[in-house]
Amino acid sequence: MARRELEPRLAAQVRAAFAEFGNEVTLHGDMARDAQGRDYGLGGLLALVEQRPGAPLRELVRAHVLELVVAVQGPMAGDAGSPQETAARLYPLLLDATTLADPARHPHALEVAPGMLEFMALESPVGWQVLTGEAVAELGDVSRLREAARDRLARLPVERHEFRSTGRGGGLHVVTGGSALTGSRVLVLDALHREVAGCELPPDGAVVAFPTAFRLLFAPFDVRVPEVLQALIETAAREFDESSAPLSPHTYWWRGGDLTPLTEVGEGGLLDLVQVDEVIAAVTRLAEGQADLPEPRPHHYRFAHRLLPSLDRLGAVPGERLDGELRRLWEECGASLPVGQRLEPDGLRGGFVQGGRHRMLLVALPVPRAATEAFAVVLAWPEDGSPWRTFTLEYALDPVTGERGAVLGEWEAAGRHRLHRTGMTAGARPFLHAVTALLDAPPAQTATAAARPKRRGLFRR
Repeated sequence: MARRELEPRLAAQVRAAFAEFGNEVTLHGDMARDAQGRDYGLGGLLALVEQRPGAPLRELVRAHVLELVVAVQGPMAGDAGSPQETAARLYPLLLDATTLADPARHPHALEVAPGMLEFMALESPVGWQVLTGEAVAELGDVSRLREAARDRLARLPVERHEFRSTGRGGGLHVVTGGSALTGSRVLVLDALHREVAGCELPPDGAVVAFPTAFRLLFAPFDVRVPEVLQALIETAAREFDESSAPLSPHTYWWRGGDLTPLTEVGEGGLLDLVQVDEVIAAVTRLAEGQADLPEPRPHHYRFAHRLLPSLDRLGAVPGERLDGELRRLWEECGASLPVGQRLEPDGLRGGFVQGGRHRMLLVALPVPRAATEAFAVVLAWPEDGSPWRTFTLEYALDPVTGERGAVLGEWEAAGRHRLHRTGMTAGARPFLHAVTALLDAPPAQTATAAARPKRRGLFRR
């Protein structure tokens, strides 16, 4: 995210306030640096000025700069009170690790997700003072301080909550507040859900996003997650991009207090969906009402998702020899597996078809038995001469009705798998129609849109 420049009047007030506290600083966008090389992020000040337009600017800047000085130089730079009083004002504050001027000063910070750290912060009238490791050590045992701080966070009142429907029965809980601790409430999500929904989270937890410090979005993990997940990913990425106090553009899977990222930034700034196999398997298990769903069989999965997407040369195999070549490749794929994991090629067959203007090879596979195994694979050679594309029709259950069905995926460059559609059937004809529609679709980005890629799309590696 690009740094925001301070307008001249605000920049002058910032320099004057730092000078009052004995620090001469130079400004670099929304970052101040003093003579000792210490950095002070000013993004929070910009957000504060926007939120309180009627407040006297000098007083607002002076108070906030004091908080920054205390945060960077330690609480002894300000009036922190006695150790007991200080400990009673501690809260856990979630921050992006890249905002740290000197990570070595915060060894107590707990990484709760890749790049996201939980700090100990002091409550104050205008903001939060992030304590250094040295300051935290003076207050007591870090584990006990963190436990008490989280308990204190869980007891805070919810400022604003709404349930936003995404259609077809799914929806998102949206919690918003003026406190910078709002996004950090993901650390106590079980208690928050209990308060706003009146019940416990399900055993599989929730999908959650905290795009800004002042906003938290989540949904219990149930059979509607595939639909809800798309809305959550798009909303979180958009709010992160538009916020003056961004926290994380990512979506996470919360399970028992652990946060597993479900997205990562890929090529062109797009968000790739990761852990999609695990998500689909969990949804299928829930829809079938089974405690333990079989794992994908290695022979079946590797043939459909690893070998076939690499075989552009199959396009040159004569039609009458195609079934024999597929069976040979099936046996070759299983040769490296233990004998007990090798499968018979029952039902394996292939044929060339024409999908509109595009030449396609449809490969029907042995009947799938586990989520993410495939009913069929299509290798398509677009009419415009662009590189071949590989589409998969994978076993799953409809996330809304619970009916047995399939999802449509595509293996793209660099081993990346995109989930295009849920709610498919296992039939070859609708599969081919859907693939043809994707091949005929116009490019996703116009020249204008390409200048600022959207962080969207569902992918797996």
